[in-house]
Amino acid sequence: MGMWRNRGLLILVLVFLWGVPVRAADDNPFADLISGTKVYFSHIAAGVDGWETEIAIFNPTPTPVSGTLISYNATGRPVGDAVPVSLAAHGRYEAEVSKSFTGAAEIAYMVFSADVFGLQGYSKFYRNGIRASIMASGPRTTGLFAKIDPAGWTGIAFINTAAAATAHITLTAYDNGGNEIAVASKELLSGAKAVDVAGSLFSQSIDAATYISFTSDCGVVGFFLNGSYDDTQLD
Repeated sequence: MGMWRNRGLLILVLVFLWGVPVRAADDNPFADLISGTKVYFSHIAAGVDGWETEIAIFNPTPTPVSGTLISYNATGRPVGDAVPVSLAAHGRYEAEVSKSFTGAAEIAYMVFSADVFGLQGYSKFYRNGIRASIMASGPRTTGLFAKIDPAGWTGIAFINTAAAATAHITLTAYDNGGNEIAVASKELLSGAKAVDVAGSLFSQSIDAATYISFTSDCGVVGFFLNGSYDDTQLD
């Protein structure tokens, strides 16, 4: 699909965290693993090739929330000014990125930071009648990408949320029988986001694989998407 095969867009779609002109994340690369007070919107595509992204933040708690929403480019640098966001108890915030944020075409990801645990959200991106949603999330050191689409493409992304540490990521592809098909390693600089199709991450063929697991020595945010080559489906 165009969104993944177009290198220009892939590069635009890379990185995010929070703060002033410092690299994303906390001084402690594992802080967000237990704090739960940062919500990462790991994919933003707006103002490029007809794409638009909607983001939403939910406060499911009985406590009002005041926080900061910061946009980041592919190298982990802030785009535009920080945006203050206030949520009532059980409140919701929604915005279309190209209409609400400066430099939308440069934004690769966004981070909402507040002092309340348990906030949730999503990003929804769409173009020409196709769309997909990704739940906002926090960093993890393990995870899996649950389906490799044999009839189309599977795109995979990682964001390194560590402030000053390179993430060393190991990916393992398996088939339905639990057999290991291929193993790959990837390094990702602090604050950086990388996007690629699944097969390009491995030096061996993964045609027989049906899913991929990963481990990382730093907290990372990741997601995957499946799509058709004719640009009619996005999942």
